[in-house]
Amino acid sequence: MEKTECTIADVLMDIHDNQCLFLKTDTMEIVNPFDYLKKYLPKKPTEEDYKKLPTIESLNIYQLPSYKFIEHKNIMSEFTHSIFDKEIRKELFYTLRNYNYMDKFYDCLKKHKLYDEYRDYAKDYYNFVFRIWCEENNIKIGK
Repeated sequence: MEKTECTIADVLMDIHDNQCLFLKTDTMEIVNPFDYLKKYLPKKPTEEDYKKLPTIESLNIYQLPSYKFIEHKNIMSEFTHSIFDKEIRKELFYTLRNYNYMDKFYDCLKKHKLYDEYRDYAKDYYNFVFRIWCEENNIKIGK
């Protein structure tokens, strides 16, 4: 089986409501900051050990944009307008009326073999969201 590379656009495309992901910007890895900080602690940490922990910012770990910041529904609606088949377009718009629309929308795209097309269509938008987020939070990417 061929392994496909996961991009930052793919990660942002899949951020759901009430989900919180963190990016280590010098390595571009998705990390759990609490687990990551554990490696700086001895096996039986004391209160003093916890006080000496580096900050997640000093380790270049930042919370990725939230679901509300990303506004998935806008790009999904825009893509849906570009679908020529009226029935598929109608079905996609119907999924966007749901409260938890993301998984339903992606399932519908996969059902109609449009997921890869959507992914290609939306990647510029999600990369733009990432660049704006970096600028607004004064985050430098890379070493």
